[in-house]
Amino acid sequence: MKLIFTKGDDHQVTVIQDKDGQQDEFSYIDMIRELLDKGALDPPELNGDFTDPEKESIKRMVGLINETVEPVGEELTV
Repeated sequence: MKLIFTKGDDHQVTVIQDKDGQQDEFSYIDMIRELLDKGALDPPELNGDFTDPEKESIKRMVGLINETVEPVGEELTV
């Protein structure tokens, strides 16, 4: 699953999820299921006028999530 972050002209950030080409509204439940199943999210996609610190923060967040969770069937680290 890839998270797609979009920053609009009004500086509002929206997030959608892309799973196997199917794009849907972001859902924490879907994200957790994906993490439990695969153990990681794909690198995020950033659209819009994000500052460099915002870009790094989003990438770091996804990286930290991926470092913290392991797939089910292995010892789960949370």
